[in-house]
Amino acid sequence: MIQQELYTRIKLIGVESGVIEISYSGIHIGINFYDEDTGVSAELYSVELGEFSFIKESYVIGEFDLSHIKNSDDAEAAKKQLMDKGNNMKSELIARAKEIAEEITKRAAIPVKVMPRLLGTPYVATEIENNMEIARDVFAGIDDDY
Repeated sequence: MIQQELYTRIKLIGVESGVIEISYSGIHIGINFYDEDTGVSAELYSVELGEFSFIKESYVIGEFDLSHIKNSDDAEAAKKQLMDKGNNMKSELIARAKEIAEEITKRAAIPVKVMPRLLGTPYVATEIENNMEIARDVFAGIDDDY
């Protein structure tokens, strides 16, 4: 079931058509609605590709703890496993996207096109990349020119 807010925005702003894309977002795959003319967008459905491990207190895929990837070779191997899992789910995701498009077309009375492919690639960060991101957040806005 799609949230009523999307239908309300579609009607208030006057969206005349839309596109549904299926794309990777980190270790998720999302089914997203987008209208290029008005900029209205919404995530309609999301699937987590990794499994949550209560022992490791993070998401894992295969032998990889996705929050503690040591080097870029491990990151590439984990990314490959995530892509394989996404490709295995592709037909189910496209079918789900078509159902959602049908529902939006029926309830909002606008044509909605489904992009029948999986866009992008999953993103897996190494511990160094995660630490650099934390450092950027900590030092953001500090002026060292005095």
